[in-house]
Amino acid sequence: MDVEVVGARERVEVGWQRMLLWVWLTSSAVGVGIWHVRRLVNAPVSEWLTEHIITLSYFTNLTNTLIVVMAAALLTGRGRLARWFSPAPVQAAFSLYILFVGLAFWFVLGGPEEVEYWWLWIPEVTAHSLSPLLGIVWWVGAVARGRLRLWHPVAWLVYPIAYLGYWLVRGPIVGEYPYFFIDVGELGYAGVAVWTGILVAGFLVLGLVMWGVDRLRTRQAPANS
Repeated sequence: MDVEVVGARERVEVGWQRMLLWVWLTSSAVGVGIWHVRRLVNAPVSEWLTEHIITLSYFTNLTNTLIVVMAAALLTGRGRLARWFSPAPVQAAFSLYILFVGLAFWFVLGGPEEVEYWWLWIPEVTAHSLSPLLGIVWWVGAVARGRLRLWHPVAWLVYPIAYLGYWLVRGPIVGEYPYFFIDVGELGYAGVAVWTGILVAGFLVLGLVMWGVDRLRTRQAPANS
């Protein structure tokens, strides 16, 4: 293939990827930002640190915040964070995490509830739906193929398991839980264990699907792609 053609195609791809990163970053930042600012406005300044912790204690908010960090690091293209987020398995992992946010919201939590003000639909759309969709678009269109190994889906479980462990410790201390499936007070430890098994299995299955799709796409990729 002509060198100029290859160079032009690479410039288009880089431009498209940067635009996608900006949209993804904006979607997640707006979603989390609206929820968080509303909490701060309704709380005294002395409680803002607590409100920061509460906001990031929701899996949706924490994951979207990590997406903002990853997108910003990749857009910058330098520094330790950029190097850490650069490997394809890392980007695939965060694409999986944000996808799970959307799937859990719609199919486990039952989708959006009635909101007090119309503008509260914005974070519902961005953080719960648009960002998960953009995660799949990013993985399919921008993440390098052929880099995933069979052990990666297992390694990706560290994040959701750590999150569940965090709430098994924090929940009894604060006396509340962000999601019904980790509410020890309502379900008991046996019930939470059942839901934990279901959700971890869901993560693993989705990760294995991504691994399988990656292998298939790698085999089908043309020699000059």
